[in-house]
Amino acid sequence: MITARQYGAMMRQQGVLWPAPAIGTDDMKLPEVAIYKIGGRGLSNAFVLVRKNWATVYVNPAYTSYRAAFDAVMPRSSDGQDVDHLLPRSKGGGADFLALGRISGTSNRGWNDDESHQAMAQKVRNMTTGSPHAFLSRLTDMERGWAVVTSYIRPLRELTQSNMSLVDPKNL
Repeated sequence: MITARQYGAMMRQQGVLWPAPAIGTDDMKLPEVAIYKIGGRGLSNAFVLVRKNWATVYVNPAYTSYRAAFDAVMPRSSDGQDVDHLLPRSKGGGADFLALGRISGTSNRGWNDDESHQAMAQKVRNMTTGSPHAFLSRLTDMERGWAVVTSYIRPLRELTQSNMSLVDPKNL
């Protein structure tokens, strides 16, 4: 069993930074990322974004089957917790897609009305951070590890890849 700290150290060694809580369609076309469809869902609804072999599930804020999309690919290591958006849908700032993760129900429901990045970090494990957006923020190994434990980001090899298909970048 790998601890949150060990996962965090692995992410740091690979140069993987915190996944953005909200992204646009241009982010899907970056050369350093790969996009995977989830089952038969359209890319306009849900997909897996992979960077340096670490994966995050993103969904359209209006997509109502987001829990099923997340559960179709992410490991069930945090069963019993809520699958929800990293940022509240109402506070997505017009973003095209929001990241998903498994969060304790108490923490999730306690922060849904707060749009700050501190609230987003609190959803993971009472973290404080200056800027969680894009792939630019720097967090501690423990904070990175908690991102993995809560399934905001997982090694690609741990996802249920039978439910995923790689999208040719020309088709984005």
